[in-house]
This record gives sequence, structure tokens and C-alpha cells, in this order.
Amino acid sequence: MPRPATALNTVSKKRRDGTVDYFFYYRPTGLLIGRSRDGWTKEAAREKAAEMLLADEAKRSGPPAGSFGEVCTLYLSSPRYRDLAPRTQAEYRDHIEIMRGMWETVPVVGITRKVVRALHASYADRRWRGNAILRTLRLVMNFAIYELEIPGLTSNPAERIAHYQTRPREQLWSQAQIDAFLEAAADQPVMRRAFALLLYTVQRPSDVLSMARPMLLEKDGRMWIRLQQAKTKTLVDVPCHAGLIAELRQIDTINEGEERSPLLVASPRGKAWLYRNFARAWDLVRRRANWRIARQEIENRRGLPERRRVAERKKAKEAIRLKMLGNLQRRDLRRTGMIQLAVAGATTPQIAALSGHGIDRIQKILDTYLPRRGEVALGGVERWEGKRDQ
Repeated sequence: MPRPATALNTVSKKRRDGTVDYFFYYRPTGLLIGRSRDGWTKEAAREKAAEMLLADEAKRSGPPAGSFGEVCTLYLSSPRYRDLAPRTQAEYRDHIEIMRGMWETVPVVGITRKVVRALHASYADRRWRGNAILRTLRLVMNFAIYELEIPGLTSNPAERIAHYQTRPREQLWSQAQIDAFLEAAADQPVMRRAFALLLYTVQRPSDVLSMARPMLLEKDGRMWIRLQQAKTKTLVDVPCHAGLIAELRQIDTINEGEERSPLLVASPRGKAWLYRNFARAWDLVRRRANWRIARQEIENRRGLPERRRVAERKKAKEAIRLKMLGNLQRRDLRRTGMIQLAVAGATTPQIAALSGHGIDRIQKILDTYLPRRGEVALGGVERWEGKRDQ
């Protein structure tokens, strides 16, 4: 009579010295539980396999009613979640999976402010991520309160919990850094075009990578790009800057091995970029630009100070690094474009019409970055001088 099947699969292997090693596997998935030489016994492995089997059965049957896991499942299948942009969906799902790993079977009414504070405190060394997870939890709990109307859940335990203080990104591309990147991408028209689109359209990288030829149109003697932003669903008409038009005129220039594509920024195979692959291609150009900047600066200085002059050599290297692209990112080009528009005299409503932001958001960006710009200070002094001379 055959023995009843268990969740444990034991495999023996004879060693050269005549002893036998036992390997214990979880039968449904083939996952290694442990080895006898590491101290595992068959009885301990059988208990572990039984626990894993119970956990798998619980997953197949779904989370218990009224649990945090059930609320998350309902939220992820709701129109509120499905209407979000793909990247926002991926971000929220990542946060939700982290919380489900801790609270899958916990009754949602049992998640207290103390528990939420403990979760937030565990991200003290990753403040941006901790704040983002807290915001996602607040959304899910509001969904449980106002959409599902969970009995006994009358307040959101994630409300009014102070976020970590984080400094906003302050990086702006200088004109010298913009020129350095474009020169480094001289033999890569796709990367030059991507850079120009990011800077001159002041749109998000995800929207730039989805731009296609049918979005281009001629109006009043100028080239325009008409797009719907993926995140906000806002329809935006973007007049093209002369610097962008020059790059778009080269759209039919392709490298050997590349294929033509309706996309303005296509991968070498003529398809939409995977974001990680685009990031790698971008970083290759950035490293080349950094190498050229460093080499030129060292030549201008006629070399670095001798190694024995440690302090001077360190100071010279720091000065060179300040001129390199450093921590500049693709998303910083959007902010840079807005500031350059403001420096050129564009009004807040004009910038908002181009970027798709609300006027209040644009004003906040300008209030943060414009006061530190030397061009703004110079313009103010020149106007003051002109007023005095009248």
C-alpha cells in the first residue's frame, strides 16, 4: 500500500567517506528547506513543510474577511487604482506588498496608530521611502473607511502622522553641463533628442518616452507637440523651442542596426524603451561627458597637484567634480526648463500651460529656486539701474 504523500521530499546523497547527506525539500515548489549537515532533522523539516503548506493553502483561499489583505485585494481591483498611471500603480503595488507581508491576516480594525508609527520609524534611514509608504497606507485606509465602510473602522490610523523632513531636490543643469551632455551624445541622435525633449517640453520622462510622430503638428508657422500626460490625464499643447526643432529635424537619422519607428525616442530595435534600458543608455552618455569634462579641466590646470600635496590635490579634484554632471538626473531637466523660462521672463500661467502643472505648484517651484539664481539678481539690478537713469 503506497504511503500518503506529504509536503516534504527527502533526497539522500552518499559522500565519498561513506556517510550520507540528506536534503529536505518543500515538495510543491521544490524549495530547499535544509540539509542534515546543517543540523536539520527529518522531523523538523516535516514540521516546516507542513507550516509552508498551510501558508500556501491560506493564500489560495484568499485573505480572511475584514483583514488588511482583503482590503488591499479590493483596492487593487478597484477603478480608483486602475485609473492611475502605470508607474504610479507599480509604486503603490510595491508599497502594498510590503505592508501585506506584515499584516496580511490582521483585521484592518486592529491596525493602530502605534503600529503605523512603528512601520514609519523602521524607515528612518530611508526617509523618502518611509514617507511614500505612509502616504500609500493612508490611501488604502481611506478606501476601507469611505468606499468599503468596514464596520468598526471610523478613523484612519495613518492620518496626522508627521512625515520625515526631507529636502527637495535642488539640482539644476547649468548651460555648460547641458552643452557637455549634448556633445557627448554627438553620435547618438536618439539620446540628444531625448535630452532636448526633456528640457524644452518640461514633461516627465515617462511622457517623453511615449511621444510619437502623430503628436507633431504645425500651427501658426511653428512646430507643436500635443500629448496627454499619463499621470494627470491633462491634455497639453507644447510649442517647440528652436533648440528642440533642430533635434527633431534629425529624426530620420538612425544608426546602423537601428530600425525606423513612429516613436520620437525609440530603442535601437525601433520599439519603446524599457525604462531601465533607457537609464543605462543615458548613463553611458553621462559617464562619457564626465570623462571629457574632467580631462578638459585637468588640461586647463596643466595637471593636478603632486600626490604629496594632499590637501591641494583634494581641493582641485573637488573643484573639477563640481563642474561634472554629478548627481544630475533626467527628471531635473524639467525643473531646469521651468527656471529657464522664468529667467527669460515667462509668467507663471505661461509656464503652467506648458508643463501641465497647477499655477500654485509652479509658483512654489519658482519660489524655491528662483531667488538663488544669479541671473534673476542681475536682472533686478539692471532694471533698478535703468529706472534711476530715466
